[in-house]
Amino acid sequence: MHSQSEADWEDRVDALLGDSARRVTSYDVAKLAGVSQSAVSRTFRDGGSVSPETRAKVERAAQALGYAPNIVARSLITRRSNLIAVLVTAQTSRNYPEVLFQLGQEIQARGNRMLVFTVDFDALAAEVFNDLAGYHVDGIVAATSMEPDLLEACERHRIPLVLYNRVPRGGFASAVGCDHATGMSDLVDHLVGGTPRRVAFVAGPKGAVVSEDRLAGARQALVRHGLAIDEVIHADYSYDGGRAVGRDLLARKKRPDTVLCANDAMALGLMDSARFDLGLSVPADVQVTGFDDLPESAWPSHDLTTLRQPVEMLTRAAIRMLEEHIAGTAIGSERRLMPAELKIRGSTRRPAG
Repeated sequence: MHSQSEADWEDRVDALLGDSARRVTSYDVAKLAGVSQSAVSRTFRDGGSVSPETRAKVERAAQALGYAPNIVARSLITRRSNLIAVLVTAQTSRNYPEVLFQLGQEIQARGNRMLVFTVDFDALAAEVFNDLAGYHVDGIVAATSMEPDLLEACERHRIPLVLYNRVPRGGFASAVGCDHATGMSDLVDHLVGGTPRRVAFVAGPKGAVVSEDRLAGARQALVRHGLAIDEVIHADYSYDGGRAVGRDLLARKKRPDTVLCANDAMALGLMDSARFDLGLSVPADVQVTGFDDLPESAWPSHDLTTLRQPVEMLTRAAIRMLEEHIAGTAIGSERRLMPAELKIRGSTRRPAG
C-alpha cells in the first residue's frame, strides 16, 4: 500500500494529466514539483543555476508528467536554435554515408543537432533554401555548390555558411575541401610507372563540380609526363553506371589500357565489367583507379588503387569554421585544402623493375 504522501503525489499527477489532449507545460512541472517556473527553466538550460534538491524535484516531476522542454520556445529567448543545416546531394548521401555520419557526430558533440536537406543535383540547392531558412538554423554546411545569389541570400538572412568539399565559383565563402589536384598528381605519378599508353577518364554527371576538379587535376598531371586523356565519358557516379561504361569502352578495338574514375563506385563497376563481362585481366589488360576509398575498395575481390579523402579532418575543420562564424569571431572567409592519401593496391601495374 502506498504511503499517504505517495498517494497524494499520484493524485496530483493524475489531476495534471487529466486532459490528455493538452500538452504538458513547464507550469505543470513547476506546480507538481512545488517550485517556480523559472526554476524549471534553469533546470533544463545548459549552465542554469539550480540547487541539487530543486533539480531532483523538477526532474522527478518532469518524468512523471512526460514533459520535455520546448526547444523552439527556448530558441526565441536565446536566439539560438542549436540546429545546423547540412545540405547534400542525393549522390553524396547515398554513396558516401561516412560524410553524413562524421558531420552528425561532430555537430552533436558540440551540443547542436543536424538537420539534413537533400537535393538531386548541386544546381537545385536554391530550391530548398527558403525551407532551410524557415527553420532559423544557426548555420549551414553545404556539400553542394552554391551560386553567388545563394551566397548573397545567406548574407541577407545572416546565416553563417561553410562549403564542404566545394570551392566557391564566385562570391566569398569559407570552405574546406580535398586537394584533388595534388591527389591526382600523386596517382598519375604512380600510374606512369605502369607505362600507360591510352588513358580514359570516367567522370560523374556533366556539371558535377568535384568530378570536374578531379578531371582537371588528372589532365594537368598527365601533361607533365607528356601524356593526355584520350576520352572522357560521363556516368552517374554509380556502380551500375561504371559497369555500363566498361561494357562499351573496354569492348572497343582500341580500348584504353588505363581508366581513371572520378569515384570508387564507378571504378568497381568498370572493374567487374572488365573481368566478368569481357574476360579481361585487371591490371594486365587495363589498370583502373578510383577516388574516395570506399570500404569495399580494399576487399581482396576488388583491391582498388584509389585516393582516400580525409573526411574526419574535413569535418572537424568545417564545423570549427562554422562555429567561429556563428560566434562572430571569424576573420573574413577562410579556404583550406587537405591532402588525399594514395592507396596503392592491385588494380594498377607496378613500375617495371
